[in-house]
Amino acid sequence: MHPILLSWGGVKLYTHGLMIVLGALAGGALIFSLAMMKGFSRKFLFDILVFSLLMGIVGARLAYVIFYPYQFSSWPEILMVWHGGLVSFGGIFLGFLTAALILRKKGENIFQWFDIGIVGFLLGWAIGRIGCFLAGDVLGVFSNSSLAVGGRLPVALFESGWCLVLAIALFLLLWKGQRLLRRLFTGSLFAVGLMGYLIGRFVIDFWREDSIMHLGLIKLKAGQWSSGFCLMGMIIFFFFYLRSRKGAQNV
Repeated sequence: MHPILLSWGGVKLYTHGLMIVLGALAGGALIFSLAMMKGFSRKFLFDILVFSLLMGIVGARLAYVIFYPYQFSSWPEILMVWHGGLVSFGGIFLGFLTAALILRKKGENIFQWFDIGIVGFLLGWAIGRIGCFLAGDVLGVFSNSSLAVGGRLPVALFESGWCLVLAIALFLLLWKGQRLLRRLFTGSLFAVGLMGYLIGRFVIDFWREDSIMHLGLIKLKAGQWSSGFCLMGMIIFFFFYLRSRKGAQNV
């Protein structure tokens, strides 16, 4: 593992941080290209990308502090994000919420933007997870499999690969599947992309080294509970979203 890519005296370049930046740049560039392809206004896109990324990091750190408060001995340590300690679901939630609030303020169709935003998010997440692997932040279970790296399954790379597959599939739909997209509701690509990520994350976490949590007779890892609850929340939200759309059309 290479948590520190380069070091100049007391200045260190952390691999995970670098990959997050590269992921944000790549994802942002893709969203910009898709917005141009769709004819969307791009005047406020930079603000959305920057504030969503910053609030995503805040959300991920805040969730980590809430779930693992015993790992911090002082308040200043909470701000030391470069030392690791992020919960992805907190970042995803607050990042998309920030984007939604900005889009609403601008009078834009939130789900039209989210349909292209999810593609850039998945690409950026795929690159960022490579940073997790290189930093050794996300550990897989011990294994003798030929896929193992250093005796452990590289679950961060599994997640990265899955996100890349989803990003490519959704990009091809946006690029070539116009006839199909006209039959779908606005927000369908966002729903498919995020739900696909959550399902993949749930499965991958079977091979992730994580604490076990019990709920009655059900025993799952902490990350699986998080992805499971998020998935149920998404299904409930889009159920009522579709009902409201159908009701509006029948008026």
